[in-house]
Amino acid sequence: MADADRLAVLHADARVMNLLQHGVLNRAESDAMVANYEAEWPAFGFGSWTASERATGRLVGLGGLRVHTGDYGVAIRLAFTPEAQGKGYGPELGRASLAFAFEVAKLDRVVALTRSDNGPSQRSLEKSGMVREREIRMQSGRIILLYALHNPKNAKR
Repeated sequence: MADADRLAVLHADARVMNLLQHGVLNRAESDAMVANYEAEWPAFGFGSWTASERATGRLVGLGGLRVHTGDYGVAIRLAFTPEAQGKGYGPELGRASLAFAFEVAKLDRVVALTRSDNGPSQRSLEKSGMVREREIRMQSGRIILLYALHNPKNAKR
């Protein structure tokens, strides 16, 4: 992936990665994750995108669709640098991910999981059109919020 060097910096940023399931990644772990991102596209027909600031080309985040490691199905994943938060990148990439999920990948349902203490993520998901479905208590005691959205073009649920 052409963005491997830029993603290695994002993956090493604790301000971003401590909010994600796998946490901060070293360079070797980042390269392995980038290889996984690349493999998702041919395997599933969807995957991850990088988000860059239009004016400068600076990487501001990462997002897209992934098969969640839990039993939740396909999930939106959004991660942005603190400097990019509050500028509309989250809802924009969330809406684009949902449109791709429903119109291109023809998925019936997409979920998102976020920590109960991650207010910016919750606001981005809600602005993207996702609805909070329930709370999940992890073995660690942490509360995770499950958001979901069904394909509006599919009347069956």
